[in-house]
Amino acid sequence: MRKQLVSAGVAVAVLLGTAGAVQADGDPRQGVFINDLTSAGFEVRSGSQRRIDAAYFVDNHVIDSAAGNNAGQAYKALQVPAVPPGSTDASERSSGVFRLREDEAVVYLGPTPPMGDYFSFTPFLFERRKDSIQPKGDWMFAALGNPLNNMGIKTEGPTPFAANTMIVFTADAGVYDRVKAQAVAAGFPESMVNRYELPSQLLNMGVRPRSDSLLILVRTANVRDAQQNKAFLNDAQYATVLRVTPAAPVTPQPYATVPMAKRAWKSEQDLYPGLAASLDRLKAAILADTPHVKARTYSSTRWWPESRTVLKATKGSPEFHMFVAGEAADTPYRRTSRNGEPTTMPLGKKDMVIVYGVNHAATGLATYSNFSVYSDQVLNPCGSRMYPTRFGCGNPVWSGVTGMANDGFTGSAKKYLPNDPLAKYLYAVKVSRKELAGKYAVTVPAPTKGKPAIGIPAKQNVLIGYRAYLNPNTGRGPAYSDVIKDRAIWLRRR
Repeated sequence: MRKQLVSAGVAVAVLLGTAGAVQADGDPRQGVFINDLTSAGFEVRSGSQRRIDAAYFVDNHVIDSAAGNNAGQAYKALQVPAVPPGSTDASERSSGVFRLREDEAVVYLGPTPPMGDYFSFTPFLFERRKDSIQPKGDWMFAALGNPLNNMGIKTEGPTPFAANTMIVFTADAGVYDRVKAQAVAAGFPESMVNRYELPSQLLNMGVRPRSDSLLILVRTANVRDAQQNKAFLNDAQYATVLRVTPAAPVTPQPYATVPMAKRAWKSEQDLYPGLAASLDRLKAAILADTPHVKARTYSSTRWWPESRTVLKATKGSPEFHMFVAGEAADTPYRRTSRNGEPTTMPLGKKDMVIVYGVNHAATGLATYSNFSVYSDQVLNPCGSRMYPTRFGCGNPVWSGVTGMANDGFTGSAKKYLPNDPLAKYLYAVKVSRKELAGKYAVTVPAPTKGKPAIGIPAKQNVLIGYRAYLNPNTGRGPAYSDVIKDRAIWLRRR
């Protein structure tokens, strides 16, 4: 039974008769909290959440790049109400983009995502119009700080998954203290309240047209229960999203910029001294086992610089207003390279790519690791009038069309190295245009008419992107120097 509770001009949905269930709108403390916020001098506006399909937004000309989206893993964005109402355009509203004053807060209140390998909440500088290189604004997609992930979040209960939590995103310490005080007074334990400090010193905050546009993204991976995952992704009211604005001016108390997390721990080579040698043997075994007339080997290199580097960059530097595709501290991001330079590989009907490397989850350096297949094709060149997009121009499409994670490729190297005790820490997966036999293979789909981002054209080269999420020993992505680089072999088959 759903009932609308209206008080102080704020509508709060309350679910009655579901004892013990964790519901976004099923906790009577929420109504008390919102009413107390209004009584304490805040204007409170209610938002929602939306599933974000990067390929869909590319195909509908909202963004010009899928930003290296992780194939098979879904995203949600908090839909923060605009202030003043109606000040954002349709593309901004559909993608969750908003602007925020220094004295405002965004509050997420309700359950975290369901059980899986990973989730995180991360605010980003999405677009910058001040001093922009492109007249319409520069799409940067740079993380504002360390993600709040399942290893660091505070919840009401023993587990971080599907557990009640509160996250307060704000740049002002005084506003946070006031919001937290009302939460505690409403009955929420302080131990479930998370403070996310926005770095106002690195931002152009405000609600003016040329203020920075922000985005708060929820990432998940490998959710265990398919039905729970579907419900989470498709429920716009899975949790409560609030925009909290002081009705009267406040004395500014800006936070100092939080330093980025230190990620170095121990290298895989030190943990397993023979691993690099086994990786070389795996390469030789793949070449010996796979009939071919040509072969070429590839390594991997860092894909983007750190978001914080881009946020601090000044005019004239290479990183100034650079697009970094949602880079954040919970994983290293690598891509195909040769001789130390980023590159791509052909993948025609007679070609095959075998992606291989260290299973970073098996070595204990990651909670989960994976690879995805992309192309560097540019769909929207800057200056083009054929397919203009709202955000970006000239960026490669970088749409993850297929891939595999460690839950799929664990054990795949034993075929090539049956007598190597370190084979259990390695993987090898075939990538082809045609469907191949065996479970350690993925097929690259072709695009369909009007949907160029859901596949890769047959004549278009491909690249492999690699991730390794959350070292359990640090709660952050492993340092680039700690992981042994993933690799690939291109083969022209007979």
